[in-house]
Formats: sequence, structure tokens, C-alpha cells
Amino acid sequence: MSNAVDDQTTVDEEQYYHDAQLGAIWSASRTLIAVISTLFGGLLFAYFYLRSLNSHGLWDPNNLKASFLMGTVITVFVVASAVIVQVANRRLRKGLTFDWQVGSGVALGLGVLAGLFQIWEMTRLPFLPGQSGYAGIYVASGPVYAIVVLGSMYWLETLLARSIRSRKAAMQDGGIGVSKQPSAENFRASLDGFTVYWTYFSAISIVLWYLLYVLK
Repeated sequence: MSNAVDDQTTVDEEQYYHDAQLGAIWSASRTLIAVISTLFGGLLFAYFYLRSLNSHGLWDPNNLKASFLMGTVITVFVVASAVIVQVANRRLRKGLTFDWQVGSGVALGLGVLAGLFQIWEMTRLPFLPGQSGYAGIYVASGPVYAIVVLGSMYWLETLLARSIRSRKAAMQDGGIGVSKQPSAENFRASLDGFTVYWTYFSAISIVLWYLLYVLK
């Protein structure tokens, strides 16, 4: 009788810690969204403040902007990556693990290219960092954007690597997308968190694209 009680206690404890892990993953991903909002919210505030102030006409006196073409390519890559992650996540939930891996690999490649293109764009700007208010905002936001994109792709890369490592273990239970194993549930929770976060960041990217490359 005692052994049965001890076994049940162990099961309950394991379930408790598993549920706590799932909750922690959910909270961490949403907290990251708040951090990103604060980070780029500060840049957006500086953008609108300096643009509206336009002290001595120095917001953008020479109408020099970063490359519209390159900015559009970067934004399209990020948005396309977010869309592919959404679609691939749905495929995974149907048990199609390989489809998710292929889709995530493509999304990862697009995201990495977007980050690298942003870094490359910073080396060929037609203005100096302090030449205008716009120049100062762009030079401040460009590196931050690249770091966030590449950091996000590291998260996606770890998810892709986990799915490959655990493929055989979860396959007998229908695949990592539907398996009831705790490790598979943790993986899906992390993937859901990334999907929500990356979709949100793609929306921020569209706003930044309009402000930095389109708005005159």
C-alpha cells in the first residue's frame, strides 16, 4: 500500500513539474514579446519625437534614406519566414514532422538572410550617423534589428535541432507534433511561443519598413 502511495506521489510531482515547465515556457515567450515591444517602442518614440520636432530642419534636410529595395527585401524575408513558420506549425500538428522540418529550414534561411542583409546595409548607408535625425534613428535601429532577427533564428534553429534529435523517440507515438511524451509537449509549447513571437515581430518589421523606407 505504501509503495502504491509513493508511486502516485511521484507521478503527481512529475506532472506538477511538467505543467510548471509548460507554464514557464508560455510566460517566457510572452515576456519576450513585451521586451521587444519596449525595445522598438523606444525607437519609435524617438522617431516620431525627432520627426515632429525637426529642430533647425535637421530631421532629413538632404532627403537621404537607406535603400528602399534592400529594406523591402529584408522585410519580405522576415514576413515570409513568419508565414512559413505558421504554416509549418499547422502541418506539424497533423503529425507531418518532415514537412515542419523542411518549412522551418526555409524559414530559418530567410531569417538569417534578413539579418545578414541588414548588417550589410549598415555598411553602405548614403549618410553619416549624425548627419540628420533620420540618420541617427536608422543607425540606432539597424543593429538592434539585426541582432533581434539573428537571435530569433537561433531559437528556431534549436527547435529544428530538437525535432531532429527526438524524431525516433517520438515517432512511435505519432511524431513530435502529436506525441503525448513530456518532451514533445515541451517542444510544442516552445514552438507555439516562438510562432506567436515571430509573427508579432514580423508585424513590427512592417511598421519599421514603412517608417524608415517609405514615409517621406
